[in-house]
Amino acid sequence: MQLPAIEISHADRLSLCRRQIEEAVHQMIFGDKQVEFSPAEIAMAIADIADDYILTISKRHRATH
Repeated sequence: MQLPAIEISHADRLSLCRRQIEEAVHQMIFGDKQVEFSPAEIAMAIADIADDYILTISKRHRATH
């Protein structure tokens, strides 16, 4: 007997992705290697990079339609 495939929703994938990368982001923000930037500055830079990437993906998606 074959088991039915388990459907993973977008929200589930996003939650799983977040859990997998959260520790790396935490280390970037609070790790010993950060010297001259505050945790808030590092978090804002990470958010800005992510925002730029999302905008790039959006532009590519619009260009193909």
